[in-house]
Amino acid sequence: MRKILYILIGPKGAGKTYIGSQVNKNTNIKFLRVEPIWLKLSPDEDGWQRVEQEINKEFQQHSKVMIESLGAGEGFNRLHSSLRNKYEVKLIKVSTDLEECLRRVRNRDNSDHIPVSDEKVEEYNKIAASINHKWDAIIDNNGFATDEEILRIIESI
Repeated sequence: MRKILYILIGPKGAGKTYIGSQVNKNTNIKFLRVEPIWLKLSPDEDGWQRVEQEINKEFQQHSKVMIESLGAGEGFNRLHSSLRNKYEVKLIKVSTDLEECLRRVRNRDNSDHIPVSDEKVEEYNKIAASINHKWDAIIDNNGFATDEEILRIIESI
């Protein structure tokens, strides 16, 4: 059976977690939140390796898995390369205005998100917004894409 990994890539506050939650609720794609994995790491643990282990675990029970990421940096690039050797990987850009992203981060419940300052959010988001992969799909989430639009885009790839 073909195993497909969908990676939602975009700035903090772009809506990746919301989109993944809707996909998890309305399709047969299992959404694995990545930030809680990072929050539980021990100081000497490799976060990227741990994320890959959790993805592999999900694929033991599901043929389609979705994760979220900023999609930047050497760690992500190594993870992406490793995962492409095992699974069919679909990259989905979640596009949102950076000011809107910052507003969303300021107003959300951060209990299950990695805490970062406004300055760090702005820094990370500039990097995330400049990432250019070969996208399998793009979700414009500036005014919050409707659930129907999100599901239609995901199901089309």
